Amino acid sequence: MSGRLLVGLVPALAAVSVLVGACGGDSEPAPTTAAGIERCAELEEDAEAARACYREELAAVVSAAETPQDGAARADALAREQGGFLLANCHGIMHTVGREYARAEGVTLASLMDNLPQSNDPGCSAGFAHGLVTGVAPEVDASSPETALDVCEDTETRYQRYSCVHGFGHAFMRISGEELDPALGLCSALGGEAPDCAQGAFHDYWFAVAGLDETEQPAEVVDDPRRLCADQPERYVLPCWYRAYVDSRPPGEITVTADLQRLCAELEGIQREGCITAGSVIGPADPRSQLAMCAGLRGADAQACIHGVKAQNFLGQSIEADVALVERCELFAEPAGRQECYRWLGKTLSVVTDGEFGEAGCPALTQADARRLCEQGAAAMDEPLVTFS
Repeated sequence: MSGRLLVGLVPALAAVSVLVGACGGDSEPAPTTAAGIERCAELEEDAEAARACYREELAAVVSAAETPQDGAARADALAREQGGFLLANCHGIMHTVGREYARAEGVTLASLMDNLPQSNDPGCSAGFAHGLVTGVAPEVDASSPETALDVCEDTETRYQRYSCVHGFGHAFMRISGEELDPALGLCSALGGEAPDCAQGAFHDYWFAVAGLDETEQPAEVVDDPRRLCADQPERYVLPCWYRAYVDSRPPGEITVTADLQRLCAELEGIQREGCITAGSVIGPADPRSQLAMCAGLRGADAQACIHGVKAQNFLGQSIEADVALVERCELFAEPAGRQECYRWLGKTLSVVTDGEFGEAGCPALTQADARRLCEQGAAAMDEPLVTFS
């Protein structure tokens, strides 16, 4: 399935600060309750009231659709049309919609693949997918967590497999009473895909801290990422940091290099690396602006910042637009930064385009070294993504 199902995303980028994409699916989406969505927009001064309203309306959209995949696709389209609050929050809202849909419709592990969105979109559709997986959590056998990979085998794209594994991180938290240690232990049974599962677990942890999506609060709440991530095994430090600020924003905006340096002051090593990436994720929504911000950093900081660049926000753009984005790696003054930029964007753009960018985009880059590094990244698209949404 091609990841290039829709176009026209870039004008919407300025409306959000984290992760958006284009919807997928081959069927015509169901009609929607546009008036209801507008009603919710009038409530946005009260974030909780707005979330509840959008949750109700988007659940109605999914229920009215011929298939849940069509409903999730329609939610993506609505979020792009509405922009602003809905576009920025649709992923989290659709977690609840997906979980409640699974319960109402009797979705099981056996039927999960029949209900998961057929999309590479990290916004509404991915949130719905994670909610569905969370909804079947009671069926997960904690004595053989590796069976989660069997469930995810039938996904059609690399992004969908990543999303499925991430979803099981959420599920493992639910069956572990929102306690990280046992949930991460279950993720560890997934071998090489454990870091992507762990990111789902940390995502659910921050839901629990905030009291979202019918989570139960952990026995010990640690709401400072510096403390939480310092206590994690090394392989889980970066997944821990990646989710840290998406769901629990630090004070102040992240728009320029100095903001990242302020946010991560006094941290060192892998903890600083994780913090810089986490700060990059909540930086400018447009990956072109993110690259400009990252290019003001040097050494390991620059590379860490690149790992938070939201290339997935270019989902649905032309190959030419993607190539132009990657060409901006020339902004990095140091060779190591440029090289990692080419590799990382080659990898992530290949993930969201089902390998198309590696085949057609990397060869179109101007410089031979850039083409080689981009192709290296594309060839690694099946490896753990670790810092990705």
